[in-house]
Amino acid sequence: MTVAFDTGHPVRSLAVIAASTVYGSKRMRFFGGNPRRPLFDDLTRYVEEGAIRPVVDTVHPFSDIVGAHRALEAGGVRGKHLVRVLAEDPV
Repeated sequence: MTVAFDTGHPVRSLAVIAASTVYGSKRMRFFGGNPRRPLFDDLTRYVEEGAIRPVVDTVHPFSDIVGAHRALEAGGVRGKHLVRVLAEDPV
């Protein structure tokens, strides 16, 4: 699990990281995410400019949501598994 460092609150971030090491490297670390609108705006711009591209493994129709879960549980995922939700999809 990734631990994010909040540059807006460096002392708090360091305290959380330090506290999360109490149980050793085998223990999951604390994580808090609270993205702000400017971060989403930047992400949108990067995607629109083609600077970053999501890696998509499979697109499943909504009617095969069970298959999407099975694919994730099977492992070996090399990208995101998406579920297409459209008004035209038969349910």
